[in-house]
Amino acid sequence: AAPAQPRSRPEATAPVPSQPSRQPRRTPVAPEDDMPAADDPDLDDSALSGHELIVRELGATVVEEIAHE
Repeated sequence: AAPAQPRSRPEATAPVPSQPSRQPRRTPVAPEDDMPAADDPDLDDSALSGHELIVRELGATVVEEIAHE
């Protein structure tokens, strides 16, 4: 008897949407052109980071600082 040939499985395909996407495509913006508007109410110029930011935003208290060398 001849060896049995393995059956090929049909490839899975993604369903095709019946209607095109309703969201308009955005054109990519270069990083240097991606600047906030001067009158943006969410713009925060305090430039806090690290310890100062955590204390201000979360009301954190620093118990001990570890110096990394």
